[in-house]
Order: sequence, then C-alpha cells, then structure tokens
Amino acid sequence: MIHALPYILIVIFYGTLAILYQQTRNEQMRIYIKTACIGIFIFFFGFRGFIFYDWASYYPLFHAFPDFSTLITTPLFKWDTEPAFVLLGVVCKTLYPNYHFFVLICSSINLVLLWIFFKRYSDNIPLTFMLFLAFNGIMLCTDLMRNSISILLFANSVRYIENRKPLPFFVINILGVMFHKTSLLLLPTYFFLHLRFNKWFLIILFGVANAMFLLHIPILKTIILFLSNYVDSSLTFWMTMYTKMDLDGGFGIGLGYLERLLTGTLTLCYLKRLRSLRPKNDIFINSVILYIIIFIVFNEFRQVSMRLSNLFSFGYWILWADLIKCFTIRSNRLIFATFVAIYCILRVYGNCNYALADYENILTGARPFNERLIFFRQHFSDDRGV
Repeated sequence: MIHALPYILIVIFYGTLAILYQQTRNEQMRIYIKTACIGIFIFFFGFRGFIFYDWASYYPLFHAFPDFSTLITTPLFKWDTEPAFVLLGVVCKTLYPNYHFFVLICSSINLVLLWIFFKRYSDNIPLTFMLFLAFNGIMLCTDLMRNSISILLFANSVRYIENRKPLPFFVINILGVMFHKTSLLLLPTYFFLHLRFNKWFLIILFGVANAMFLLHIPILKTIILFLSNYVDSSLTFWMTMYTKMDLDGGFGIGLGYLERLLTGTLTLCYLKRLRSLRPKNDIFINSVILYIIIFIVFNEFRQVSMRLSNLFSFGYWILWADLIKCFTIRSNRLIFATFVAIYCILRVYGNCNYALADYENILTGARPFNERLIFFRQHFSDDRGV
C-alpha cells in the first residue's frame, strides 16, 4: 500500500475536484478548480524524481545528446532515437543541461496536449484527469516519455477524423511518428475509426476476442510463426526475441479482465445512448472496443498487449465519463459513479504498488541518479503491479 499511496492520493484529489466541479455553477470557482488541476499535475509529474523504469534509459540518453553543431552534421539514421525527441532533448540541454528540466518540459507538453483534448471533449475536466491517471496516464507520464507525446498528438488529431480533414490529421501524426514509431500504426485509423459499425458486428467481434482469450488461443505466436516463413531471417530473430522478453507471460482472469469485460458490455448495451451524447462519438466507442480487443487478443505477451492497446487508451478517458451519463435514474448513476471512483483507486493501487514506483519529488527531496540506480537494480526483478 505504501508504494502506491501518493498515486492513490492524486487520484482522490482529482476525484474530489470532479465532485466540486460538478456541483458548482460558479464560473470563478470552476476556474480555481481547473487551475488546481494544472498545478498538481505539474508538481506531481513535472518535478518527479527517478520513479518507475524508463528513467534508467532516458537519463543517460539525455546526457548523450550532442550540441546543435554536432547534431546537424550527423546523418539522420545515426541519431540515437526518433528525430523530434532528439531535437527536443538537444534544445532542452542547450537551454539548461539538467535532466529534470527536460522532464519538466516533457510534462508541460503532455499537459498542454491533454488540456486541449479535455477541453474539447469533456464537460468535467477534473473527472477526465482522474480517468486519465487510472487508465494508463501514470505510465504515459513517467515511463513513456516519447510515446506519450505521440499518443496525445493522435488524441488531438481525432477532430480531423470527425471533420474528414486528412491533411492536418496526417501532418500531426507524422509529427507523432517523429516522437515514436508506433504512431505509424495510427495513420490508417483515419479511414475507419469514425465509422458507425453495426451493433451486431461489434458484439461478434467482442465475443470472438473474449473467446480467444478464455480458450488461450495463441494468435500472436501463430502470426509470428506464419510470418517467419516469408521475412528476412534477421527480422524473424528480432520478432522471436521481442516475444521472449515477456517473462511474466500474459494476464489472467483478474480484476482487469473483468473490468474490460464490463466496459465492453456496457458500451455495447448503451451504444445508442452513447452515440446520442455527442456527434461522432463512434470515434471513442471504436477506440475503446479496439483497446479491449487488442489487449485481450495479444494478451499472451504482456508488453505487446500493453504497448499496442495504449495507443487507443484515450477512448477510455472520455467514454467512461459518458457511461455515467447513460444511467438516467439518479441512484443508478450514483452507484456507477461510485464504482468508477473505487475502481480507479484499485487500478492505481494494482499498477503502482511495488518498490520502483516509490514516489520522489525534486522539490521536496529526491535521491540522486546513482543512489536511485542502486535501488533500481536491487528491485528490478520484484513483482510489478498488474
């Protein structure tokens, strides 16, 4: 419990602000609440210490970034990682050569992108922040510094899917590719994410995916074995090694699976109501269905399942708030809202209750890199949250 406590507290904080925001109609009070949302986000994530995993890679990467004169004479294919992220790192390092300053800038970019997205699609921004943190937001803001920017760029580009404007959509997501290559997988979504699929088609798709999960049908292994006959041997080796990285194996039938089953079921049951709440809500409905299907179909490899499904996690942040509105009877709406709050706390507890999640803040005192690295190596193989 002690490891996850700071993360639980921030979720409770946003949940409390969500209740206050919902109950007040005073515009000035709402501005104060929104300001508090911004302030706590920057304090908690912008000034974080060395927490979770990927800082152990990003810290030496940041210090390895060259200066501008060296960078512009280096061929693009020899850059350490995606070009937009390298440029961002070089700019930050030039302005102030401190890794924590770089973290602050990345967190500020995430906040701006989140704010634009929430302001457009949410009528209760604190509630959406709470859902964001519970559904992969903590991981996005800490371990996925490159991927978070690319995913949030995609989330902000869905408006151009709505309006059928391909040029700005592809420009934004090509920028996302320059932060993380997985955004390449998002480019084709322009052609289908907005479609209003038949309800029975979605039910069959959802049912087949769950059947594959429950029957332990190894779809990803089958695909890899099939492709290995047609691709270069070096690529086959890479695919095999990547799947072997997942020493923990897949997820079992636990609270997470039951939640996804419930979310998918509620989404399909209230499909007509959800579609009536906002124009083009099918984008978020399809994103949630995709998230669930990808997660459970590729479940046999935990990292693959999580990384690919994360690309569509933004649908959860909007649709769960919409599902609350689907309960027309006040008592039922209150029961579901209470369930959402409790589940968010339980999910954060499950995902953050291990030693490497121990929260530290550079404003209140954080261990230096070398000291935290020793701690990192001591606890790297500990059981993680799920």
